[in-house]
Amino acid sequence: MMLSLATVLALSTLLPSVTATSYTLATSYEGSDFFNAWNFSTGVDVNYGNVLFQSYANAVAQGLVYTNGAGNAVIKIDNTTVGNENDTTFGRNSVYMTSNASVPLGSLILFDAVHVPYGCSVWPGFFTEGAGVVWPSGGEIDIFEAVNQATVNQYSLHTMDGCTHPNTSAITSAETGTISSTDCYNVTNSNEGCITVETQSNSFGAGFNNNGGGGYATLFDSDGIKIWFFPRASVPSDFNSTSPNPSNWGTPSAYYPSSSCSMTQFFTSQQLILDIDICGSYALGAFSATCSGSCLDLVRTPTNYDDAYFEIQFIKVFSESTGSATAPIPSSTSTGISTATSTVKSGGAASMAPLLSRRDTVAIFTLVAGLVTGVAFALV
Repeated sequence: MMLSLATVLALSTLLPSVTATSYTLATSYEGSDFFNAWNFSTGVDVNYGNVLFQSYANAVAQGLVYTNGAGNAVIKIDNTTVGNENDTTFGRNSVYMTSNASVPLGSLILFDAVHVPYGCSVWPGFFTEGAGVVWPSGGEIDIFEAVNQATVNQYSLHTMDGCTHPNTSAITSAETGTISSTDCYNVTNSNEGCITVETQSNSFGAGFNNNGGGGYATLFDSDGIKIWFFPRASVPSDFNSTSPNPSNWGTPSAYYPSSSCSMTQFFTSQQLILDIDICGSYALGAFSATCSGSCLDLVRTPTNYDDAYFEIQFIKVFSESTGSATAPIPSSTSTGISTATSTVKSGGAASMAPLLSRRDTVAIFTLVAGLVTGVAFALV
């Protein structure tokens, strides 16, 4: 029996629909063009650090930003000027740079570095802040941040009141990091945010650098915020590709679900920020945990900052797009039981289509086979 086209089209509506998420490159910062699309803040640090942030022109002239022979972007603190021992306010020239382009909800941010700043008194950061709004009403996502001689990275969010990161089994089983604090409201606990501590000891400082660096990935979408860390040997093969697929990257280091922190309520489009600070409210407060003496005593000696630099291979921002398609006819397993699959959108639980019974599968297969036979017959 040959089926009509109308019959087959009607039957096709019985097939499950799958949602596939793909990622398209929106912005790339790498190579000789790395510094072309950033705003360089100037002046003193609002976090009380012993630095003086420089304009792009001054940073270039002083060798604080440049592209090295490997094609990587270098961002560093001045490590040549000897400070006056009688000047208690002495600060080193440094860089605070904010991306011109914003990162909307539904984005994947990839950061690949071979060296990151570290050392007693050093406070580096790669993070995002809400674009065009007063902080923290647009939220802040700390992707890479630790201080002094720390060996592990810390992730955190800073928001208005109401965003939390509950320490429940449902959350902790969805991330590999360790929850340190749960309230993301910026006035709680001296603005520490809701912190998740990385468990891999090569995620910051000397361990990161001696291991050849690695990659950080941040998925910022309607399901929440996921952040992965990959040591160099474990960076996914599609990390530096035109079509990265975070759904294949396993459990993230940190996961902040929208169920306890609405992405649309607490976050606007974000801007990327890179900076290197000295002492300041964070490094100074945590100084004694990994360093001896006084944080401020180190500032005047330039060689203390020989390792205070980023060497970045690239930063890339991808935009997600979601499309629906009719699922293929489920294939039978060796046991004769039919299975249906669906593509899971990264950041949330799968919305599984109803499984077809073995009888349904055989019936649809027979009908489609009949159509193919009929079309072939008509073409003869």
